[in-house]
Amino acid sequence: MIIGFSCPPLTVKPFSQAAEMVVPNFQHWEIISEADHWLPNIQNEVKELLETSNMKLSVHGPYSDVNLAAFDLGTRKYAINVFLDIINISAKLGIGPVTVHPGVIGPIQHWDRPRALKFTRESLEILAREAWDNSMLIALENMPDMRFTTCQTAEEIEQMMEGLKIGMCFDIGHAHTTGQISEIMALKDKFINVHVHDNEGQKDQHLPLGQGTADLSVLRELTGYKGIFIIEAKRPDMEEAVASKQYLEKLLD
Repeated sequence: MIIGFSCPPLTVKPFSQAAEMVVPNFQHWEIISEADHWLPNIQNEVKELLETSNMKLSVHGPYSDVNLAAFDLGTRKYAINVFLDIINISAKLGIGPVTVHPGVIGPIQHWDRPRALKFTRESLEILAREAWDNSMLIALENMPDMRFTTCQTAEEIEQMMEGLKIGMCFDIGHAHTTGQISEIMALKDKFINVHVHDNEGQKDQHLPLGQGTADLSVLRELTGYKGIFIIEAKRPDMEEAVASKQYLEKLLD
């Protein structure tokens, strides 16, 4: 059982400073390729970390400035190229999987959601081929209950993944906000990454484990799971993160 760590606020700290926080407490780190941790810019630092520590790394693709569902072709191509670059760099460094958020529903896409889903699927087809050609794994993540997200349900995730050589990132906190935990757990054979955090069922709070109402006990059903469990923390409080790690270890023991 591998339990790793990821935290969005760390992306605005220098990579070396963030590593000093993570390395003593975890043996796996899911780097979020954003801001100061933009993977194309930190390749040498990542390589050095791999060579000088026992740390294992995976990658969460960016989600702030890219949209695989963009109606504008140029914008969509930019997003695709960003992910292709990240997939290739990850393959070169020997890290992974690469977790991908599906396309975003913007103010105009809201009026033609089927088209946004179509473009997301077409984008994922390109990424899936590149990942397969590079012997890389990519994981499509289920999204929380927000107006601008897709892939909130097991049905929509299955439609996006059908026939593609990709896996899934099961985010149990996200699934709790959509009431889809049991439905998405039915797809457990596709899981290659699992994000673990808690909330009270209404919004994506990323609370420490045990501080919300998500039924985390269902994770015990992943008896044959060979992937990673990632503690997704809201803030870079390592004491809090380690407490969540210990909570999960006890739960899965």
